[in-house]
Amino acid sequence: MVCGHNSTLNCLEYHRDSEVNIGAADFILLLAKQSEIENGMLDTSHIKAFRVPAGVFIEVYAATLHYAPCMLSPEGFRTAVVLPRGTNTAKPEFTPVTEEDRRLRACNKWLLAHPDSPEAASGAIVGLCGENITINL
Repeated sequence: MVCGHNSTLNCLEYHRDSEVNIGAADFILLLAKQSEIENGMLDTSHIKAFRVPAGVFIEVYAATLHYAPCMLSPEGFRTAVVLPRGTNTAKPEFTPVTEEDRRLRACNKWLLAHPDSPEAASGAIVGLCGENITINL
């Protein structure tokens, strides 16, 4: 379960496999295509917001950039996320060779941070430029 009061983009992540989401209440996902990354950066103008109704299962494909759901009410969001076994566990030990290798933050989790995000402040690779999108209630 992923629960919280998120309303800001901050980052996008992707995996090598799909994930499935289902919300206890309506929520918003901010999504973009991995193919829209140019020279290691994604302009946030490519991001699209999708409202997901409560109780609807959605598949987030492997090539889809996504991150934490955004809330649609002051009560926050509660979303079940089904990931392949091992995803988001400890980052494997290895020496990065490519730009993509540097984005690996956990097992099967590549992350692009916005420069204004807490994740960038804690060392995540900045890979988003443009507005750090906020969903206003």
